[in-house]
Amino acid sequence: MKIGVILVTFNRLDKLKIALECYEKQTHKPEYIYVINNHSTDGTDVYLKEWLAGNGVCERLVLELPYNSGGAGGFHDGLEAGLKKDADWLWVADDDAYPEPDAFEKINDYYESLSKDEKNGIAALCSAVINNGKIHYAHRNHLNLSKFKCKFRESSPQEYEKKAFDIDVFSYVGTLISKTALLEQGLCEKEYFIYCDDQEHALRIRKAGRIVVVPESRVIHNTPGFDDKGIFWGMYYHARNNLLMMRKHFPNRYYLLKMTKAYVVKASILSKNDKKTRDLYKAAYKDAFHNKKGIHEIYKPGWKY
Repeated sequence: MKIGVILVTFNRLDKLKIALECYEKQTHKPEYIYVINNHSTDGTDVYLKEWLAGNGVCERLVLELPYNSGGAGGFHDGLEAGLKKDADWLWVADDDAYPEPDAFEKINDYYESLSKDEKNGIAALCSAVINNGKIHYAHRNHLNLSKFKCKFRESSPQEYEKKAFDIDVFSYVGTLISKTALLEQGLCEKEYFIYCDDQEHALRIRKAGRIVVVPESRVIHNTPGFDDKGIFWGMYYHARNNLLMMRKHFPNRYYLLKMTKAYVVKASILSKNDKKTRDLYKAAYKDAFHNKKGIHEIYKPGWKY
């Protein structure tokens, strides 16, 4: 497999350095490492100039974005750049995802064990994600798209004991996407800014073929998690984009039911949330209803209370 790495970073230079070292140590060498710098202000640009001038196991590339376009914008522009390079598979990951040294090798070994027809049927391959020393069962399948039972379920521990298993929804924490699938289904939604862009993209990539998890390939995810940040700007994008994704891919009746339930629980006067939190969710649900994307005029990066 000819693999190109698309690595998006923003103001996490210490983590970026560790991630880059992990790719340099891969036993199955990538064709290139393409770092997408989302207009970092912590000296990342200076470091990347030095990194470019150094020697590595593969081609080194950097795309300096003129402003912070969020994870969605970074991955969109990175994948767009990667499509012009000579690799059949594009690996997408944030700067806090650290693949184990044989992560690419394990995926390659599985892929090469398949028949030609089986290979042609695969659109993406994913590693197992490890958080705090344990498997994070984050890969998802959606069930029962009929009636009102359209929902995601997390992969079970038993599935990770298999050589490989299929999913419907991946995250950008160690996912290898076929260039053929990207050309057929397009790039991620740039205007999502952050959150759910990978899930929405997965639902389209799934139309091009199977999405397969190879549990022997492992990625360490060095993140505190979404719930540790209190009330902050990202909650707006998570709520809005989740509904935008449902509106696009799920039956309309399910989207409307989900919208109504979310509004009552989180944004209405019946909610247990305080006014500022209700206002955030109101804005998110209103913008989702009107299909409004991009950066909100109030809930910009850094907003919190």
